[in-house]
Amino acid sequence: MKPLLSRKIIILISSILITSVVFFTMISMTYNGFYEQTVLSANRSISSRWTTDIERRLDTIYEHVYDLSATLFNKTEIRSGSPVMDFTVMTELQDSLNSKVLASPDTTALFILDTESDLYLYYHNNALNQGVNFNLKTFLKQYGPENNTSISSRKWDALNVLENSYYYKAFRLGKYIVGAVSDTANYRVDPSWATDNTALTAFIVDGDSTITCQGDPGLISLIDPQKEGDSFEDGYAITVRRQDNSSSSTILISRPINSRTPWRLTSIFLIADSALCAILAFVLMYIIDHNVRTPLKELEKATQEVSRSNLDFRLDTRKAETREFEEVFRSFNDMSEKIRTLTIESYDLKIKREENRLKMLRAQMRPHTFLNGITTISNMTYTSKPEEMRKFISAFASFTRYMLHNSGDWTMVEEELKHIENYVAIQKSRLPGKVDFHYDCPPDILVEKIPYLTLFSFVENSFKHALNPAETMIITITGERYEEEGFKGFRLIEEDNGSGFTKEALEKLLTVDPDDLFTKEHLGLTNVRYSMNLIYHRDDLLRLSNREEGGARIELLIPEEENDDETAGM
Repeated sequence: MKPLLSRKIIILISSILITSVVFFTMISMTYNGFYEQTVLSANRSISSRWTTDIERRLDTIYEHVYDLSATLFNKTEIRSGSPVMDFTVMTELQDSLNSKVLASPDTTALFILDTESDLYLYYHNNALNQGVNFNLKTFLKQYGPENNTSISSRKWDALNVLENSYYYKAFRLGKYIVGAVSDTANYRVDPSWATDNTALTAFIVDGDSTITCQGDPGLISLIDPQKEGDSFEDGYAITVRRQDNSSSSTILISRPINSRTPWRLTSIFLIADSALCAILAFVLMYIIDHNVRTPLKELEKATQEVSRSNLDFRLDTRKAETREFEEVFRSFNDMSEKIRTLTIESYDLKIKREENRLKMLRAQMRPHTFLNGITTISNMTYTSKPEEMRKFISAFASFTRYMLHNSGDWTMVEEELKHIENYVAIQKSRLPGKVDFHYDCPPDILVEKIPYLTLFSFVENSFKHALNPAETMIITITGERYEEEGFKGFRLIEEDNGSGFTKEALEKLLTVDPDDLFTKEHLGLTNVRYSMNLIYHRDDLLRLSNREEGGARIELLIPEEENDDETAGM
């Protein structure tokens, strides 16, 4: 009995998993013991020092803004509707802005904005480049009137201005807005606060938005800014603190760089586990290659043979390396045998069904013509014209002989045209002076073969629908070589000078259901259309239209390259 492939793979995967679990358990014990005792406490201390430093420096800028607000309050009228401050006060306040920015390196810009006029005093740190300064100045003029607090609030907001982040503070004094901004990039963790073996990453965040980053920005994915306090994630010590005087939070992440003692043991375990996993992986690859890929190649070869209609091809179950593939090979062989049997049965059934249907269609074309001919002979006995009766009976005999003694499904164009001439001669005897028929076909078209009674059905249809007792009916048949996109062969065109097809008749003839053929109107054309579809498997070989000068036009297209094959098979 062949071994189960699934059992081999389960054993190997289980071995890899057990080894990996042991390895990671030992790493975790070393890892946690080291971090929980050292990194977390050091990280907490640095975070506290950093956050306190930010708050202290922001408080210093707040005092400058507060002092500027007091000067404004004392020097000019601030109530709504009061006059614009005079030039002297404006100059004094501008000087005060300049001196305070120069005195505080953390201050990026100070501004005073009159909400009831165009007055806008602004001064920025010299380190700010011209483009950033212009964007910031424009932004504050629009942002300040809508975003400000009372002078008693010491709370700072964080905001982004075209990819630059700032702490923002603004007071409303009557109609004036007094405010300051400070670039968050100024508030970095001093590297000297950390020990030599610790790498620091610091973030200032506001809600879910990162305001500034010092270090690896990818580590932000480890933290939840809304969760305050200390935590330990994936080997990193994380401390999140909310600033007392700002809507922002500070996040400090640290990890030791040179923890040699615990990581030496970890390296040994890592190398050993990697080597064992590599060995097991090679064994697994060999098993998959030998027990899976080889049988799959045999299956691929078998499917290609079946797709090429080689239904006698069978898989050798001895080449299946496992019980699973042995069952698959056996099932494939059973399926191929069933497909072969069903294909043969279906093909035989289809041939019989189509042969019976064609015979039924052609039998449907014959009886009414014979009955009409016999009725005409009966009527002619009253006219006492033996010569005309003799000609009629001769034409009728030739017509009947063609209808009854042609046992094949195909006939030459020339023979079909002679049959039509006999039919027209019969009709002329019934309708003297009312029928004119002629044809024009090159010799190479006359010897071509077409399905039996197709052209006759066109002429018979003209007599049925185009004949007008008040005028002569003219029927013409032409033949020619013809080629268009998707077709090469010859075509036969039958035209009359009657009233043509009605719109309803054309739609019905072009959309008739192949299973609903026995309609009285245009029965012959419907039968021809379906016969052509059965023979050539195409719906575009019978084309019906009306002539511009009046009358019907019927085109029959016979494919040149398929004609010989179809003729031989019928």
